[in-house]
Amino acid sequence: MIIYTLNFFVTILIGSMIFFMAVVSPSVFATLSTNVSSKFLRIIFPRMFLFGFIITFLSLILSYISGNILNSILLIVVAVSFIINRNYLTPKINNFRDKELEGNKKASSSFKYMHLLSVLLFVLNFVILIGIVINNYLNYNL
Repeated sequence: MIIYTLNFFVTILIGSMIFFMAVVSPSVFATLSTNVSSKFLRIIFPRMFLFGFIITFLSLILSYISGNILNSILLIVVAVSFIINRNYLTPKINNFRDKELEGNKKASSSFKYMHLLSVLLFVLNFVILIGIVINNYLNYNL
């Protein structure tokens, strides 16, 4: 029963990540002005990363209870990644973006680097979460 609940939480998180990538982000850029989209994204990204952390933390507790060490380690990586994205990268990205808009060329390259790092962590989390669901399916024949 614990593995079913764990997979439920993980698939909720995977689905929310897909929804964000496929629906929210493209819709924001397609419908909102640059100024408004920037304000919106500065609010939604930290909240999305916090949501990811909370769901991952709940999943980690379930994984720990189930005794699955591999899942637990992977979920720790995902949880830490969400916190790094929320508390470290996002503020830096916003700061460099502001400086870039003011004409600072060095800030532009720093913005691109930090944004790429943030995207890579997001994709890494996505791949790890898919791997956890597959691992659970193969090991527990859900």
